[in-house]
Amino acid sequence: MTDESFLPHRPQFSSAPGQARKAASAEDANAAAAELKPMVGQVRRLAKQRRAALSERGQDALPPEQRSR
Repeated sequence: MTDESFLPHRPQFSSAPGQARKAASAEDANAAAAELKPMVGQVRRLAKQRRAALSERGQDALPPEQRSR
């Protein structure tokens, strides 16, 4: 596979002009995954805390617009 990063954007389909020209290289994908990996733990921790608050206080733990009452 040749490096096409220096070429101007070329849409694959005329109906999707904003579509990416090529897939990320393996190195780019690995770098992005390494950058996002710490965020996964933070998101899981926040979700766990939210679930614990919901189970402890029920519907009252949700913001008013998200309550089903």
